[in-house]
Amino acid sequence: MAPIRRFRQLAVLAAAAALFAGLTGQPATAADTPTVTPLTLSGDQFKMTDTSYVAATNNLYNNYLTSHASLTDVVTTNYTTNSSGATDSWLNLRSMRACSGNETKALPPVTTKVAWCWSSAHGDDTTQHWYPQGLSTTGTADGSDGAIQGDHVAAVSWHYETLSGETSSGCKTDNLLKLTFIDRDTGKYRHVLLAEPTSTSSSASNFKFVTGHGGGIVWYANYIYVTDTAHGIRVFDINKLAKVDDYGSGVSTYGISGGRSSACGYPYVLPEVHYYQQSGTPTACDSDANAGSLDPDHLCYSWLSLDKTGGSPYKLVTGEWYGGVDGGRVVRYQLNPTSSASYPGLLNMSGGKTVIQDAYAASRYRGLQGGMTWTDDQGVLNFAFHKGCGTQPGVYSHTWIGDTRAGTTCAAGGNWAAGPPQALSYWPKLDATQVDELWGLTEGICYSPSDPRYGEHTPTSTLDACYGYNGSTTSSLRSVFAVGFTDPAVQGLH
Repeated sequence: MAPIRRFRQLAVLAAAAALFAGLTGQPATAADTPTVTPLTLSGDQFKMTDTSYVAATNNLYNNYLTSHASLTDVVTTNYTTNSSGATDSWLNLRSMRACSGNETKALPPVTTKVAWCWSSAHGDDTTQHWYPQGLSTTGTADGSDGAIQGDHVAAVSWHYETLSGETSSGCKTDNLLKLTFIDRDTGKYRHVLLAEPTSTSSSASNFKFVTGHGGGIVWYANYIYVTDTAHGIRVFDINKLAKVDDYGSGVSTYGISGGRSSACGYPYVLPEVHYYQQSGTPTACDSDANAGSLDPDHLCYSWLSLDKTGGSPYKLVTGEWYGGVDGGRVVRYQLNPTSSASYPGLLNMSGGKTVIQDAYAASRYRGLQGGMTWTDDQGVLNFAFHKGCGTQPGVYSHTWIGDTRAGTTCAAGGNWAAGPPQALSYWPKLDATQVDELWGLTEGICYSPSDPRYGEHTPTSTLDACYGYNGSTTSSLRSVFAVGFTDPAVQGLH
């Protein structure tokens, strides 16, 4: 992690030079307030309680989902036939590909170490039903070589949306969630359905799909944390991956019926083991935000990242997207090490509540789509944010407590990828090599006049990456990318 901390010195010097020599063109003034300010929380504010599904998932895994699977199985096994033996190309492993044409706008304007776009074979690049949201990797999950179960994998969360006139039901339910596991070494990927036992009982005999926005995920050890925006955070166990009995493009059932399991056609399910929830729900988690004010008592869990810097404990970082409303909060929960005697690899608990390390207000930011924190060699807490701008180029910003530099705005044209950017995740090592990569993704598409939702998404701003697009088919602005974390062209942005 040393290269990350070293850069802080360069950032401080660069910021000082800009402020005193007027190099930025937007110098800070006395009227500017810090971009990030510490918050003092009271009582159980933003704390969560844990509903454990461990006993239920163990029973399902041992007695009903008995075709156990590994991460390697998921990213390497290619199915050419469905569970009935019929040829079904929908089940094939899919491949990330090089971005081309309009979709290159979805890549950051700096040197990329990874630049992928989704497969067109089944429309993952342009589907109007599924939208990619959160991203995390085995690079954050693992502390030594960036691999879990021997594999280098990125995970992406997606949520489902029905189109106008369609009914939300069954495997086509609004906000149905799935994860995609991408093998970094091959670019092959597979979708997996998230599953929740239908009870917390140790005799649980069925499961259902999970719904939510899926705005943020974190991979830590064998656990994948997934945001549930208004409620809290769900946790899924990679060690409980299982293959279902019935799968294929024609399967539209889920759960266990007649002794057979299914998962909306997907071959694999990833079961839930914990569900952390706050005591109530926010009045809103969008641009309405309670008539322009944030809910003081409840948090919107919009995105996640993992911070392993600054000494023990590790921190699970979550933040809020509130559209055009200022001041979304960033809260850091304590994580237990995987060697802990209690709750290993899970959120630290005290008195039945999650333990909060600290909390902050992003006082001069709006529309935070993703973020991360790290502590440098000087003990200063740094922040990085993705700020969404519709399908315009978004804003990537590096800041710290007390930073008063004027920030780049969407109105100024942004400084990052179009799409817009969604998540941030740090990948430190690849086997024995220190790579220090910052990973992210974009979700956007440019609608064609022939699309049923074109009228809802007709660009009116010339800054919009889709402005003037009138192609006969939907155009992708979806990418998964990695850039050098310590690259001055990345960390120098604000």
